[in-house]
Amino acid sequence: MAKFTATSRGLDRFALAIVISAAVASLVSAAAPDTHLVAQRKPRARASNPQPLTPNAQSLAPIPDFADPSAMFQRFFGPAGKEDQAQLEAVEVSPAEEEHFGRTAADAYLADQRRGGFKVLTKANEVEYLRDLVEILHPLLRNADRYERIHVYLVDSETTDARSFPGGFLVFHRGMLDFAESEAALVGVVGHELSHLDHGHQLAQVKRMKLAERTFAGQTGKPPAFEDFMQAGRQMMSIWARPFSPEDESQADQDGAKWAHKAGYDPRELAALFAKMQRRAAGKAPAGIEFFRTHPSPEDRQQAVLKLAHQLRREKPREALYVGKENLRRRVSRAKQEFPE
Repeated sequence: MAKFTATSRGLDRFALAIVISAAVASLVSAAAPDTHLVAQRKPRARASNPQPLTPNAQSLAPIPDFADPSAMFQRFFGPAGKEDQAQLEAVEVSPAEEEHFGRTAADAYLADQRRGGFKVLTKANEVEYLRDLVEILHPLLRNADRYERIHVYLVDSETTDARSFPGGFLVFHRGMLDFAESEAALVGVVGHELSHLDHGHQLAQVKRMKLAERTFAGQTGKPPAFEDFMQAGRQMMSIWARPFSPEDESQADQDGAKWAHKAGYDPRELAALFAKMQRRAAGKAPAGIEFFRTHPSPEDRQQAVLKLAHQLRREKPREALYVGKENLRRRVSRAKQEFPE
């Protein structure tokens, strides 16, 4: 589900704009050589075993007197008007640039998790289990060729959360695996995250960063390297971690359910996950259920997924749809073993 959150990043838009302005101010004064990152390609799609990302603390430069944080936020990260939309559509983002952007953002997020005392796992039975689920759904992506490698990380925390970052970086918290009650539900979550990649929901943010880079190049006469621009905004990335709109989230829910059904799973299990979240959230929002705090209400999402599930069963009836409670319990994917139901 693409971000199954938003931990203690409850800054308002103005405060966030200050961080962005500070990041931009630091890069304007930087003068590092331009380098390019080459996206790695593999002959066949497979969720990768990524190298652990290392924390990289970096202080931000003082905000210059001429900076207008609110205007800065609205100009580059707020809703795009017709003129801005035309500019954004003209900006191209290569797979290498997208991967670098996503790695920078994921690096910052995982570093923040480590600072909080949580381990980030890249080699564990549960990580391999998640990779298996990614591989089941990967062929269903329209842009599977652009995302030939999907990097999977597991944060060893009880937080119920899952996140996607540009370029093919997926982060799951152990709490999400424990919260789900079946492999079918978890497949829906994985599909939600992959949908954000497939539809390029975060590419608009990358384009805004590039547009900001060009604008400041015009003001200073010396363009900062895109890579340096991203590096200067590392701390900003750890805060600005949820760029999805409600429409994006609904689309990702729909894909998660559709892809689960196409792969032979019961999409109603995803609806059941939302129902469980709604019950748990009754009265007050529980600590640790981060994903759902910035998404549409669990009740609305449950109803939307149930409606879609009934529609899919009418249009494409199947004799049986797999649930996979035992698969989830054992952390063994259906691709490796099916259990009687």
